[in-house]
Amino acid sequence: MNRRDVRSRLRSPVAAFLAIGLLLFSLQALLTVRDSGATDRSIQVTAAEIQFLSARWARQWNRAPTERELQGLVDDYVRQEVLYREALALGLGRDDEIVKRRLVQKLELLTEDLASQVQPTDAELQTYLAENPDRYRFPERRSFQHVYINLDRRGEAALGDAEKILARLRPPPTSATRPAELGDAFMLAHEFQLLAPGEVSRLFGSGFADRLFELEVGEWQGPVPSGYGLHLVLVTDVEQGRMPALDEVMGYLLTDYEREVRERARDQVFASLLERYEVEIDQESIRSSALDVDSPGSGQ
Repeated sequence: MNRRDVRSRLRSPVAAFLAIGLLLFSLQALLTVRDSGATDRSIQVTAAEIQFLSARWARQWNRAPTERELQGLVDDYVRQEVLYREALALGLGRDDEIVKRRLVQKLELLTEDLASQVQPTDAELQTYLAENPDRYRFPERRSFQHVYINLDRRGEAALGDAEKILARLRPPPTSATRPAELGDAFMLAHEFQLLAPGEVSRLFGSGFADRLFELEVGEWQGPVPSGYGLHLVLVTDVEQGRMPALDEVMGYLLTDYEREVRERARDQVFASLLERYEVEIDQESIRSSALDVDSPGSGQ
């Protein structure tokens, strides 16, 4: 994602603590209404709500609803609202785990939606990049050739054969020599260009990758074992690892930054709400009911 694409998503920057403060204020107002204990008996189906119902119908059926259909949607809305409010007043969802989880999820989504309006500046993203170098650093990449030695085919002679082939490759073979033909057929390629450690691991296994990135450049070495067998390896090129420029990882940075802002807002909102409650926990019951990891037979 380039800067233009990303910046099109950004509005004027707002400090995170201001947005979270606004979020807390909004939730406080909602919770104050909730704590009043009175069931709201007023249901107003506004023009905006009717337009929403009509638009939702149009998205589903690819046409606007008729007057009769729209009236039916409004009637259903009123019925649902009445029953929902009465169910809340009766406390029907109080001990229902499914309802609890759903309401908790909705409140957390509300928190995250408000927090997501915080958009970072380039300076904030640059700081975030500097604070998380290992997450975004471009790894070292290596190009290499290899000669494959099939253990199943050669058996006990495999290691000796590998040493003989290596001797033929040192000093460097003439231009007429094709190194891969000195070994066995291999299901993958015999030459790879600028692979990162993770890419090499996926192809040859982590042991091979670890060894490859220790080899010197420009000299046939080995044998290096892999899950396939043995390999004689020539590292032909190295691209050093480096920290990227901001534009090179802007999309990843923005995604991670926004996720962390949402998580931080969610935690801060919960901490603020928790202050409204007095929580008593029977710790002795936790100790008596939990598995004693030190007791005989509790371990694996």
